[in-house]
Amino acid sequence: MKKYMGVLLIVLSFALAACGSSDATSSDSDQPSAPDKFLKIGSGPMGSGWYPITTVMLDVYMDGFSGLNVSQVEGGSTANLKSLEVGDIQLGLNYTSDFTGALDGSGGFDEPLSQQAAVGSLYPVYQTIATTTDHEDINKIEDIVDKHIFLGPKGGGGPVAFWNMMAEYGIDEETINEAGGEISYGNYSDGASMLKDNNVDVFVGGGAPFIPALQEIEITKPIKVLPIDEDKLKSIEEKGIGISSGDIPADTYKDLSEPVPTYTMVTMMTARKDLDEEYVYNMTKMFWDNIPAFEEQIPGRAAHFTVDTALDGIDPESLHPGAEKYYKEVGELE
Repeated sequence: MKKYMGVLLIVLSFALAACGSSDATSSDSDQPSAPDKFLKIGSGPMGSGWYPITTVMLDVYMDGFSGLNVSQVEGGSTANLKSLEVGDIQLGLNYTSDFTGALDGSGGFDEPLSQQAAVGSLYPVYQTIATTTDHEDINKIEDIVDKHIFLGPKGGGGPVAFWNMMAEYGIDEETINEAGGEISYGNYSDGASMLKDNNVDVFVGGGAPFIPALQEIEITKPIKVLPIDEDKLKSIEEKGIGISSGDIPADTYKDLSEPVPTYTMVTMMTARKDLDEEYVYNMTKMFWDNIPAFEEQIPGRAAHFTVDTALDGIDPESLHPGAEKYYKEVGELE
């Protein structure tokens, strides 16, 4: 009997020690917990500038929250907003222009979406309409009408902005089809490869200012960026649909000797409106507190990540309460 009592005491000792250890761990940890153990972030396609951003976000949130599993989902601006609406993702990247369209039921949206809440603006994206230098017959926007054009992901905000920009030239998809042109969609890496292999003539995508997939192919196929006419840029800015203008700097690509005027949009983060307030507060705070991690991995884009511009293009009334709490805390909102 004494033998069995001894074994029992040993087992109880280990059990109590384990409980004490567990309690100590939980009390020592200052990591916030998440209401759910899984977070899906809507990103961009492989080869886009958004994909490495959400890769860093994945690490930031898994390190910052206790026991949170984070994954990124390839998508695009309008696709991410629609995925947020149905709950396929909980956080996503998109353009401010598409966010406005989602709330209004305009642009790429047939009806208003109700589950969208702003988290913050990140950086301007330069829309790039490019070909390769061996296409000597493509030098201005009017030259692309009868060509095979790659527009990026079909669910992205890029195609929506492209058609808005082309409307200033009187060009739509029917115009291109009637002229013998063609439209293709896909991720940026595939599109750049198609451009290099002459399977498409024109590549359209967004960068800040460069597009990684285009830089990868320009070693063998130098890139030529088509300028947008200044009067067309002024006209589209005046429409107030979230599209502005800027110059793609010289030397962004090897053969780009001068700045090229183009249309721009702002990348932002959006969350589902029904996410817990404290959860979104912590996500917002962790993002802005970890800018050095972004600067290390994506210095070109992260150079524009500042809390001072986090509300650019965003109506404060559209903010998630958790994000609003953070911006009031840091003095960006009263």
